[in-house]
Amino acid sequence: MIRLGTVTDQMLFDKDRIAAQAGKPVEIVFENGDIMPHNFVVTVPGALEEVGLLGESSSTEPGALERNYVPRSMKILFASKLLAPRDSQKLSFMAPRKPGVYPYVCTYPGHWRRMYGAFYVVEDVAAYLADPTGYLASHPLPILDDLLKNNRPRKEWTYDDLISGVEGLDHGRSFANGKQMFEVASCVSCHRMNGVGEQVGPDLTQLDPKMTKADILRSLIEPSAKIDDKYLTHVFALRSGKVVTGMILDSPTTRIKVIENPMARTPPVMIDRADIEEQTKSPTSIMPKGVLDKLTREEILDLIAYVIGKGDAKASLFQGDHAHGH
Repeated sequence: MIRLGTVTDQMLFDKDRIAAQAGKPVEIVFENGDIMPHNFVVTVPGALEEVGLLGESSSTEPGALERNYVPRSMKILFASKLLAPRDSQKLSFMAPRKPGVYPYVCTYPGHWRRMYGAFYVVEDVAAYLADPTGYLASHPLPILDDLLKNNRPRKEWTYDDLISGVEGLDHGRSFANGKQMFEVASCVSCHRMNGVGEQVGPDLTQLDPKMTKADILRSLIEPSAKIDDKYLTHVFALRSGKVVTGMILDSPTTRIKVIENPMARTPPVMIDRADIEEQTKSPTSIMPKGVLDKLTREEILDLIAYVIGKGDAKASLFQGDHAHGH
């Protein structure tokens, strides 16, 4: 039996890797301790990006919610339902007979670029669990998904770790690397930069000119420290017992228009004011914590330079680019 959970506020599974024996029964207890919905989808090797993109593109199709935002694909082997916060599900299935590295991913819109892991199907799970590195050295398994190849250990960066480097940003940063990190760190899931990315959060070429380098770093490290009113999440407890959580799009006299998941592009929910028992503001940003946790210090500095330079290769920060070891 494998227990798999989620990391609160970070849009992550709590394990980057799980394992089972080829062709044997597996039981996974999937528990969602986060404040947003998540699912758990296992694909064939090499299909992580394809299934993730398909999940996004099909999220507005009729029946997407009823399918738990699991896209229609022959490359999906197993899938959970869409778990609401504090919900759980037990999944029982037979592990694939062929050993390999099978991706697992959350296909809730906007999550797949960040929320994924590797399901190692091996011939001898006891030997693998006793010494994963040694087992894979003698029983190598090819990794066919680029995201899993680059699945690095996490480092919980703090503001104090990085502020001296950010304040010292002047020139010589790598434009190409900053642009790449904009995708690796999943910034494209919610922000646009020169026409690339989604318009969920602010367009990063239109940031308040009063924002300093330190302010940008703070927003990346502590996204909930200061939330623009436009992007606040509200929690509505209705008299029916239902709870609706989302961003307010419009708030006329009698009804409130709320979008539950901006990344899903689903129609907004209309709430009658008379049906609201309680309305509160969530202190948590829709931007997850830990977006920098898989990046190196140099990659973070390049990413911040890319944001400060508004994605312009001619910006002064990129002059004298010497690639600093990338």
